[in-house]
Amino acid sequence: MAAKKKGKIINIAMVGCGGMAGAHLNGYEELLNKGETRFRIVACVDEALGRAQAFAERLGKNAGWQVETFKTLEQLLNSDLAIDGIDICSPHGLHHELACQALEGGVNVLCEKPIGVTVRASKKIAQTAKRRGLVAATAEQCRRAIGQRAIHWAFNDGLLGTPKMWWAIKAGWQDPAQTPNWHWRVDRKLGGCGMVMDSGAHWVDTMRYWFGEIDSVYARVEHMYKRPHKKGAKLVDSAQEDFWTSIFNFKSGLVGTWSWTISAPGKGFTQLTMSGTEGSIIDTDIFHPAAFQAAGECQLLDGTTYSMSKMQELYLDTLSQRKKDRLFPYGITGGVTLELWDFIDALSTGRPVEIDVEEGLRSKAVSEAVYESGKCGQVVKVADVLKGKVDAYQRDIDRAWKLL
Repeated sequence: MAAKKKGKIINIAMVGCGGMAGAHLNGYEELLNKGETRFRIVACVDEALGRAQAFAERLGKNAGWQVETFKTLEQLLNSDLAIDGIDICSPHGLHHELACQALEGGVNVLCEKPIGVTVRASKKIAQTAKRRGLVAATAEQCRRAIGQRAIHWAFNDGLLGTPKMWWAIKAGWQDPAQTPNWHWRVDRKLGGCGMVMDSGAHWVDTMRYWFGEIDSVYARVEHMYKRPHKKGAKLVDSAQEDFWTSIFNFKSGLVGTWSWTISAPGKGFTQLTMSGTEGSIIDTDIFHPAAFQAAGECQLLDGTTYSMSKMQELYLDTLSQRKKDRLFPYGITGGVTLELWDFIDALSTGRPVEIDVEEGLRSKAVSEAVYESGKCGQVVKVADVLKGKVDAYQRDIDRAWKLL
């Protein structure tokens, strides 16, 4: 049995009970099953009250305590429930609205990626958290997983030498003649983007974790085909890109190339290669670069080859038990559960979270730099996007949310 960890008990409310919230619910249940007792999910909030009730019933059955349900965050904040933190799994466009509402109400927040729908929206969360003296954490799971930790070690502790270049490419085909049902991600105000900032946010955070900060981006972002969605009796065009290619110039001198499309008919392919002065890591069988785990291999300059699972073993052998307990508490290696534990442990003990709102904001600025470069056709400095000096792509979304 795992040793009991010190700290106060944290009351958490789940806000948004669809989509990704299901993975969060699984993570909370895993923590309970592992013996983590320093938290209670005391409320579930969703405009579709039935979804909140389904979450509450499942938690009540598995955790053994009553969970309240609400349609709105306002109702929760005006209730008698004592809440230490809220876990936001809403559409992107609502992140800053809900996070700032909670922070103004004196409640810490954990918010799914991307932290905000635009840079300005993300800054609003950061500024509110700072003014209120509360925690705003970015729920970014990929860098926490054992595969990502091992690759960080390989590049930063010398096994692969100095990082020099990487390529992340995925090409496939989704027939534009198919008309899926409308989803909030199709709406610019709610989704704000396509894959560059959606699951692409994972890769941006991961590349920054592995290789450091990015100075500038040059990108082409295109709609190769119209991709309408069904919304009632109407067809609504998707605002999401179906192709991009981009070059990242890191402050260290490293160069990265990231390309993706669903508009390449025929046989698709995926390739991820990352090279240092002493060797490379390569994989051709991944869903997304940031999902890199035990597939692929590491080959050194002298010909030595390691499977990714072997490299993870080498990495774990370098860790003290204390560091293992911090990075992989209870032996957990799944990123979603680890991001939840990080939030709980930080609030329980008073330490900082690993990925706060400022860290999420820096990743957000990189994703937006891809869009901004595609919009203006020029190299874009990430610092200029972060400062709001370059914002043409985001401006209509900011206006829609009255952030301008």
